Amino acid sequence: MTAAAHADDERDQELARGALLEGRIRPLAEITEMVRPHLPGTILGVEIEVEDKGTIVYEFDVLDTDGRLKEVEVDAATGMILKIEDQD
Repeated sequence: MTAAAHADDERDQELARGALLEGRIRPLAEITEMVRPHLPGTILGVEIEVEDKGTIVYEFDVLDTDGRLKEVEVDAATGMILKIEDQD
């Protein structure tokens, strides 16, 4: 199962790279600047994912000011925050 997950990650990375070069998504630095005011706490990491419907999202792992870990999904094309959920 690890090999299949790794292959999916590589495919997502290639699709995202192509979308960035084509101008269909914004660079991570630009998206981070847009959402940073809405993410109180510390950004611990970011991944890029291609969702089932083809939407490309940046997934931010954020440690909020209360010490809770959150996953924040952001549309890579618009910078709109799509979902914030607690990571238990």
